[in-house]
Amino acid sequence: MSAKRARNGFRRAAAIAAAGAALLLAVAGVAAAQVADHREIEYPELAEFVIPSPEIFELDNGMKVFLLEDHELPLVQVLARIRTGAAWEPVEKTGLAELLGTVQRTGGTGRMSGDEIDDFLEARAATVETSMSNTVAFASMDCLKEDFDEVFEVFHDVLRSPRFAEDKLEIAKVQMKSSIARRNDNVNAIAGREFFRLVYGYDSPLSRMEEYATVEAVTREDLLAWHARDYHPNNVYLGVVGDFDSAKMKEKVRARFSGWPRGPEAERREVPYRKERAASTFFIEKPDVNQANVQLGHLGITYHDPDFFAVQVMNEVLGGGFASRLFSRIRSEKGLAYSVGGGVGAAFDYPGLAGFSLQTKSETMGEAVDALYEELRGMVSDPVTADELARAKDSILNSFVFNYASKRQVLGQQMLYAYYGLPLDFLEKYRANIEMVTADDVARVAEKYLHPDEAVLLVVGREEDFDRPMSAFGEVTALDISIPPPPAAARAERTEESAERGRAVLASVAAALGGESPEAASAVKVVADVVLSMGEQSMSVEQSALIVFPDRIHVAMRAPMGEQEVVIDGAEGFMKGGGQVIPLSPERVERQLADLGRDLNYLVRYSGDPELEAVAAGEEEVDGAACRVLEVTYRGASSRLWVDEGGRVVRQAYQGEHPVTGAPGEFEVSLSDYREVEGRQIPFQKVIRIDGTEAVKVTIKSFEVDPAFDPTLFERPAA
Repeated sequence: MSAKRARNGFRRAAAIAAAGAALLLAVAGVAAAQVADHREIEYPELAEFVIPSPEIFELDNGMKVFLLEDHELPLVQVLARIRTGAAWEPVEKTGLAELLGTVQRTGGTGRMSGDEIDDFLEARAATVETSMSNTVAFASMDCLKEDFDEVFEVFHDVLRSPRFAEDKLEIAKVQMKSSIARRNDNVNAIAGREFFRLVYGYDSPLSRMEEYATVEAVTREDLLAWHARDYHPNNVYLGVVGDFDSAKMKEKVRARFSGWPRGPEAERREVPYRKERAASTFFIEKPDVNQANVQLGHLGITYHDPDFFAVQVMNEVLGGGFASRLFSRIRSEKGLAYSVGGGVGAAFDYPGLAGFSLQTKSETMGEAVDALYEELRGMVSDPVTADELARAKDSILNSFVFNYASKRQVLGQQMLYAYYGLPLDFLEKYRANIEMVTADDVARVAEKYLHPDEAVLLVVGREEDFDRPMSAFGEVTALDISIPPPPAAARAERTEESAERGRAVLASVAAALGGESPEAASAVKVVADVVLSMGEQSMSVEQSALIVFPDRIHVAMRAPMGEQEVVIDGAEGFMKGGGQVIPLSPERVERQLADLGRDLNYLVRYSGDPELEAVAAGEEEVDGAACRVLEVTYRGASSRLWVDEGGRVVRQAYQGEHPVTGAPGEFEVSLSDYREVEGRQIPFQKVIRIDGTEAVKVTIKSFEVDPAFDPTLFERPAA
């Protein structure tokens, strides 16, 4: 670490620590005044919460600027809100908005690459970030007061002239594909996501999900075109908060942004969504869980709704915390939920989600759903009591100040209110509006905004364990959450001629890699050193892989964290390591066996199988050498081979699964250092690149045909 970087990081930490010390002193004062019984605590009258108002002005080019001084720490923060959003991205390129929000920062600017910006900011303990949500884009910076001018220049360039570097876009796409691959791993995430989509409707842009095909369709030109269309100063709300003088900051903002010419005004477009309510029941089968995840609800309200404050009080009574009806009755009294809660949510440009959720044992799913319906209906039939009303108001008002504990939070919220057309005094009047809510108001909004009999019911779990069938709640629609595979690469045309030439090329490969009688081999064993690269980190593994034809695999790995074995014997398999034996799922076994269709030893061994398809796909050069291109498909797995004049495969390409992230990726394998072993030409060096980045390097130490092995290797140890 450089001296300057260490010095700046220390100064920033010291400034923040000073504020922390003051907080510790305050806490110590509270501790000294502790009482023996919590019922003896006397709460002071709630002090008036004064919300600071920013100074607001507009540049000649239409940029709206908000300034709010805060001299507590020597820091300055800048926030920007841009009138655009993911709700208006093309459906065939879903994911474009998120990629833009990521690569706008990581892809660099006209003056600095993304990596140079990383180093520049790290040396100053500063940050610049960008992102995009459904109806607004964000940009922000955070730095020490003394570094403001330099960091503000970088922030300006990121906002106004991003480079959107191609390599950073590809990295972001790989990361997004990894998220797609993992999106069904978490049951709670599945339930929340699919419930959201059911309420707003699958045709709504709010419900769209990135898929491999839509991510792959995004290009750098798409990012540049979107930025050119929507990123204009008259579509930007810029806020600055921190340790500065407002008069001087005005001049700095004008000097930096006045030269940005005004562009077309972004129109406030309506976000389409499903508006009608109808009782409907949905189910997602998740056989590997032992509890049911329940979601129930419909559309909520907007922040502009005149009943907004009464709804907040109702939400607190119904599902706001430990004292709420849902928690105290369903969880505490009846013991029917691990967690339960919810409320009528609000959003800005479209209604929020009125959603209620609970997690319960599979055996009590039906009983828990009954209890949830009962409490929602009870908000109308069983009016709120005076104690409930008082407790709900106190809870909201006592916690309200913590939502705006910093001036940055206040500024950010007021900028959003201005962006979405809410009055700037919305926060100032919050307390008074909550205090004005009556029990009659709560009863009225409960009847108006809670519709359990017109709600979407979604349950995720294992139905065979439920206390009653899902059909007890009405006609059931089973949802398919399977992830569509990536689009297949273009294939060479299969004709009688191309198939005949393909067979000839495959025969030359079998002769080179398999020797005189490749079909006679019963097993092969490869011992190798494997280096796995993950970003800037790498890990070395010693690996021994034994394939016993046709469907037995034993892989032993020795890594720094210990030893592990993966064993497949026909349709069954297990993993052993760390004193544990874990069975492999049928899907994992099937996938591993299918992957053999790309293994060169396997292809050579079964090169004469009539079910193996080989198609000649022309000629190409690899590292200056002429090669014949061969497309091979076997056991459902496809790959493309580049074969030199001697029948040696020098390159292989296919679409596979990333060994770390699990996301599909484009694999390219370079094979070299061929050596003769028992009459076979064996590549002792392999380098595997995934989506253009080197991920695996394999150096073979030994190669055996028909090795002696212990049959008990394939026996699963007793539990």
